[in-house]
Amino acid sequence: MLTALTIRHVALIDQISLDFAPGMTTLTGETGAGKSILIDAIGLIQGERANTQLIRAGEEEAEVIAVFEFAATGPVAEFLQEQELLDEELIIRRTLNREGRGKIWINGRPATAATLKALSMLLIDVHGQHHNQKLLEKRYQRALLDSFGGLEGDVRQLGQIARELRRLQTLKDEAVREARTRTDRRQLLVFQLEEIDILAPETDEFNRLHQQLTRLSRQDEWRGTLTTQLERLFDADDNIHDRLGQSGQALDRLLGLDARLAPLVDALEIARIQVSETADSLRDALNETEDDPAELDRVQQRLDQLHQLARKHRIPPEQLDDHIAALRTEAAALERGEADSASLDEQITTQSRQYDQLADGVTQRRLTAARALEQAVTESIQQLGMPHGGIEIRVSPVESSPEQRAEHGHDEIVFLISANRGQPKQPLDQIASGGELARVSLAFKTLTAAFDPVETFIFDEVDTGIGGAIAEIVGRHLRTLGQTRQVFCVTHLPQVAAQGQHQIQVQKQHHETGTITEITPLTETTRIEEIARMMGGIEVTEQTRKLAQEMIAQGGQQKAR
Repeated sequence: MLTALTIRHVALIDQISLDFAPGMTTLTGETGAGKSILIDAIGLIQGERANTQLIRAGEEEAEVIAVFEFAATGPVAEFLQEQELLDEELIIRRTLNREGRGKIWINGRPATAATLKALSMLLIDVHGQHHNQKLLEKRYQRALLDSFGGLEGDVRQLGQIARELRRLQTLKDEAVREARTRTDRRQLLVFQLEEIDILAPETDEFNRLHQQLTRLSRQDEWRGTLTTQLERLFDADDNIHDRLGQSGQALDRLLGLDARLAPLVDALEIARIQVSETADSLRDALNETEDDPAELDRVQQRLDQLHQLARKHRIPPEQLDDHIAALRTEAAALERGEADSASLDEQITTQSRQYDQLADGVTQRRLTAARALEQAVTESIQQLGMPHGGIEIRVSPVESSPEQRAEHGHDEIVFLISANRGQPKQPLDQIASGGELARVSLAFKTLTAAFDPVETFIFDEVDTGIGGAIAEIVGRHLRTLGQTRQVFCVTHLPQVAAQGQHQIQVQKQHHETGTITEITPLTETTRIEEIARMMGGIEVTEQTRKLAQEMIAQGGQQKAR
């Protein structure tokens, strides 16, 4: 709800600060007094494009500050939380200078016009002959019908399924585009892996064979060295094994003289045993290795095969193990890719079936809600000065493929109207009369206000072209809407003005230094004077004052029928 508004240097307004209350507030004044300036100022805090002509003559900058109250839980709080702008209240400030550069602050933080516009759609809804109205948008018409029919939950679920279908279809399309490439690649991998399987390289085989080749090429050196060391350690006459034994025996004979030598005797014995074991190992190695001249050729031939395989795959032979593992992993992934493609088809079929079943149910409920809403709105606009008017809410099927299924269902929703007897119904956005459109909007708003998250509605001259009893009925509708929402109404009719709980007068004052627009909240007494003035006549008489007082009193008692 809009609680306060400060306007500085906008058009004929020098500087004003206004506080607002819940309920219905009427704005009245002579034609040309500047009531539209207030609407223009509110347009600035709605994120509308700024016009430097709005800056008051002689000033360099204009400013508008609006303060709102909002529920702790709801669309406004959620939006501010997402934008990291949440505070106890909402303060919007916008400035405009002669250079056309302006600034926007939301709760003290700089913001863009796009952010402000998105936020303002949750705060204020302006209706008038010269303002774009959400009611003309097919998306809003659909949302209005869905809210009236209690379909928001089902429609949200439809949206979730539709988004999932698009995601699955995107994956499917990618799979189709990649199918040929995947097939060619898979065929190549099958050929390569068959060739590898025929060769059957073992893990780390290249490195082991390379070491073996090195040893075989130095076989004589290897055998000679092992034989020489075996002799030195054990087989020769003066070998190390015997010397260690002799040293141990010599020290053992001295233990009676020096007990400290005992650990040294033990150490020599251990060394003698290790030398004996080492000699056994060398002897086993020599005995197990037979001289086989063909072994060197076999190893060399196998290494040549591995080198050739590595060259085909353009990798060093040392990387064969990792490369072969990668090929097998890729081949398995391609196999899974074909299975995944089939799974995607199954998922798309399942999700499409769920979507269609839910969408069919939504369509039926929309048809029922459309009949009820169009009947109620038709009755309402006939009370509002369109006695032969009629509303039709057309729910038409729209064919769609899985990837084109709309988030809102199978239906196209169009609001149509016939304003006069004998005229065919046409889409709402083709109505020529702005006054008629404003009254249609009022009828819809009165019937569907409970479903709209917006707290503040502004009706700019909704009573154009009507008078008398119809004007009073329009006023009653506005007052009814004001019971659950904050309503501002710019009006020239006393029958409408008298229905408001609050009233603001807009006057143009001429001074020696220039002309300014003054906006003044009216008291009970001054309100009677203003409504009496609106009733006409050169002079305000006691009779018109009394009639104005009666109209205000009756306005507080009556309700729209």
